Amino acid sequence: MPDPWRLLMSKSSPRQHRLFRLVGFTLLLASFAASSPALAEPEAPAEATAQQQPTPPLAEEPRVDTAAEPVDVSPHNSADSAVVSDILERYRGLPGGPGIDTPAMPVAPSATAAPAEPIAPPPVTELTLVLEWSPGPQHAALLVAQERGLFSRRGLNVVLQTPADPDVPAKLVAASQAELALTDQLTLHRLVDQGRPIIRVATLSELPLSALLVREDADIDTVLGLIDHRVGYAQRSGQDVLLRAILQHEGLNLSHVEAKDVHFSVVRAMNEGWIDAFIGGAALSLPRELADLGIATRSLPTETLGVPVHDGLVVVANQDHFQAQKDAIRAFVDALEDATRWIIDHPAASWEIMTRLEPTMDSPANAEAWPDIRRRLSLRPGAMDHGRYRRLERYLHDQKIVEQLTPISRLGKDPG
Repeated sequence: MPDPWRLLMSKSSPRQHRLFRLVGFTLLLASFAASSPALAEPEAPAEATAQQQPTPPLAEEPRVDTAAEPVDVSPHNSADSAVVSDILERYRGLPGGPGIDTPAMPVAPSATAAPAEPIAPPPVTELTLVLEWSPGPQHAALLVAQERGLFSRRGLNVVLQTPADPDVPAKLVAASQAELALTDQLTLHRLVDQGRPIIRVATLSELPLSALLVREDADIDTVLGLIDHRVGYAQRSGQDVLLRAILQHEGLNLSHVEAKDVHFSVVRAMNEGWIDAFIGGAALSLPRELADLGIATRSLPTETLGVPVHDGLVVVANQDHFQAQKDAIRAFVDALEDATRWIIDHPAASWEIMTRLEPTMDSPANAEAWPDIRRRLSLRPGAMDHGRYRRLERYLHDQKIVEQLTPISRLGKDPG
């Protein structure tokens, strides 16, 4: 039988000769590697061998049928022998196997069965906000923003807390025990004058929520009629700012009345005859609540008693921490603005949200006050009326309620 190698060689071109020689050298190298212990692939553990998968060739190589008879692949000259020796020397002692990158077998990209690393959740900033009173319609923007996810969408976890004492919210912020608190503008001016490090960062109600509420049977028609009567208050600002201001406006002082701290028990104090009048917040819902108990009252808004128009409910922060918390406070104010716009467009749905979150709010008195409170909500909570703050500061200074005039920039900021 004729030698197939010589038949191929006799019918091929010089370029094809070189190709066939290269194939022969490759087969010779494989033969040497299989018979030499130094070039043999190290025996892998059985467990690792079972896990290895053969790497498919990147391209199909020429195949030579050697089944008929052995093919003469020995080098035909000394130059070819030198090439073979050089190739063997370069690969002698190197590791082998399907995972080794060689010119004949490039390493394929390895795959892993391990699960992908979980995506870390965005950071969440927690803000504790202390209310000035038990939850009511005046807190609509907070409750709606909470329920509709407007805080969480901005990376905030806002925790609402009801105070045990209505005088402590702003003081907790001043003492760094809470990030935010609700109070009225009058209290803000008084506490800043006392050196407390608080600053206004938002407004929930841009009109007063306070009034002088008097019993019909007490025969009190004006501020002068308060002389020798018992006047209740729930917060120190009710006595130290409002009551004092309206008395001094008429040439009187606190000694002309009997001021009583009734704390949260305003309704009980009026119902049981402990007081003849009350000055402070809840001026929009308290008259109906007392009327349901059979107590007739008259409400005298503070702006009709000489007190300048002021923000009824503001959010205060600690001035010393403001820069560090500015981004979180800005996000908080943005959420309030979105919530307030939604409330104006959906008053009935807003009321349903509030009463579902706070069932004690669902009363005839609050339902009746809701439209009036809604009209007082600030559509731009972050915006600050500098003229309003300047006028109130001047008024309180003239009434000797604050000792010195405080710059407006120290009283409040627009975090926007």
